[in-house]
Parts: sequence; C-alpha cells; structure tokens
Amino acid sequence: TRRVVFSFDERSLESLEKLTAQGRFSSMADTVRESLQISRALQGQAQQGFTEIVVRNPETNQERVLVIPNLQPGQGG
Repeated sequence: TRRVVFSFDERSLESLEKLTAQGRFSSMADTVRESLQISRALQGQAQQGFTEIVVRNPETNQERVLVIPNLQPGQGG
C-alpha cells in the first residue's frame, strides 16, 4: 500500500466528505478507491462506444438517461 496526499479546495473537500457519509464508506480513501473503480468501468464502456447511462427507479420503473461529459467522444478522460 502507498500513501498518497491530495490537496482539495474547500468545496471539493466538502463534496468528498458528503460522498463518504452518503455512501457509508469507512474513510475518504475508500470513497476515492470506489470512485476510481466506477470511473474505470465507465471509461471501459465508453471505449466500446457506450456513452450514456440509463438509471431506473425499481419502484416506479421510471428511467432517466445520464450523460457524463468525460465519456463523450473527444472529451477528456
């Protein structure tokens, strides 16, 4: 295991703390690790041409399409 130090502006740190609490992660490091895994999975799908995410509420079957800018062709990532 390696120790890595990040510097966050106040807004980004608050966002990380909120994600950690909402996700019930044991630490901010776990939040970052999980976020990296999700990002890696999404980038892999984008490389195969999949650039939209469909989410569904199982109680209502309502669906929404999420467009993540970094997954769009010609964008960073």
